[in-house]
Amino acid sequence: MWPMAIQPSSVAAVRRQAISLLHQVGNETPAYDVNVLLGKVLRLKPAEVMLRQEDDLSSQQLEAFDQAIRRRVQHEPVAYITGTKGFRRIDVLVNSSVLVPRPETELLVQVTLDLWDEVGPCLVVDVGTGSGAVGLALAEERPTLHVLGTDVSNSALDVAAQNAKRLSLLDRARFSRTSGFAGIEISGALVTANLPYIPSGEISELPPDILEWEPRKALDGGVDGLVVIRSVVSQLEHSNAVGAIFEVGVNQSAPVARLLVDAGFSATSIHYDLSGYSRVVAALRPAGSISRV
Repeated sequence: MWPMAIQPSSVAAVRRQAISLLHQVGNETPAYDVNVLLGKVLRLKPAEVMLRQEDDLSSQQLEAFDQAIRRRVQHEPVAYITGTKGFRRIDVLVNSSVLVPRPETELLVQVTLDLWDEVGPCLVVDVGTGSGAVGLALAEERPTLHVLGTDVSNSALDVAAQNAKRLSLLDRARFSRTSGFAGIEISGALVTANLPYIPSGEISELPPDILEWEPRKALDGGVDGLVVIRSVVSQLEHSNAVGAIFEVGVNQSAPVARLLVDAGFSATSIHYDLSGYSRVVAALRPAGSISRV
């Protein structure tokens, strides 16, 4: 752990020692993590930390940073330590009740925005909303877009509601505790979802930052990773939703596209993330097959 007896005081010395500690426990991004955590303590942007290397930390700042590094050495995600995570154009509050929003999920937002622009103004239902990052990013980027976020976790919905209030979006974002969208009228709505899609047998192979800290219920997609997605698609089959967009795991785009076609959707499209993986599957109802209300 952090050797308190040394008590380095300059930003440069503290930074070097913290990077070394994180490197020793297998952290793959020690310099970045230290810059973020130091930035939090010093009230600086991570990039600005490098410009303040000769500054000295106060005893209070040293103590705060010491506690942050102790948590990171235990593989606690940086976002849980700082309490926030940047996503698209917003910052959202996060804690261990919700997944940390991932960069690849920003693609889900973009595809949803593109479809919303295409089909015209309609309600967006964000299934498995968690922190509310997806739905709130959508509302922030389209001033007339209304979103309904659903989740089975009350604690996650509390976080989402806090984020909506913090972002001044309570007038266009609401949340409901339900499985999928059970009991909710979604005729003419666009459904977007980042649901658990990791096969149960692969959960134990996840990095400790995820395995030991993030909520398993938000990760575990059952035997083939598609149990929860399949359940929501089954609900969609009996709905009048105008379209659906799902984030998926590796090698899941084709089977999810087939599920959507079997549920009465057409015009399916597959979208790739920056790493080249098929990450998002989108589908619309055939023209004339829905009645907008």
